[in-house]
Amino acid sequence: MEADLKKYDDNERGDPGRHRRPAWPPALRYWRTVPAEEFDDAFKVEVKAFVRGTTTTIPEWRRAIAGDTAAAITMVIDCKSPDTIGIKVDFAMTVLLACAFDDPAAALVLSIKLRQMPLPARLRKQLATSWMVANMLSCLKRSAPPHKGHGT
Repeated sequence: MEADLKKYDDNERGDPGRHRRPAWPPALRYWRTVPAEEFDDAFKVEVKAFVRGTTTTIPEWRRAIAGDTAAAITMVIDCKSPDTIGIKVDFAMTVLLACAFDDPAAALVLSIKLRQMPLPARLRKQLATSWMVANMLSCLKRSAPPHKGHGT
């Protein structure tokens, strides 16, 4: 996987004489192209299937790929803002995205990291705001008291 990631990053920079970059699945771009509210069940299944279908020998990545939100957050939280988005950024952010569907902490970190990405300003703001709202809505759902029927 590391060799593929390196080759992809080199080709993203347009280095002459490099091999054609591999055809990576569209799911790797969703974190930077699709607002939170547009993720339907099919999108979520596609992202989660892609993430769960990857393998690595690195323990932190294994935990994150398995759905450990803390591990996914740890992978991205201290990373500096990239100058360009290559496969390493896409992959880490896609793993975080898979966690963000179900975990408000991951949605919050996704929003924060989106604000640091080299994306067009309007898109960056739209995506980051969408995940901030998703975080807030998820927190509200978790903190709402259970609904009781009338007369109880």
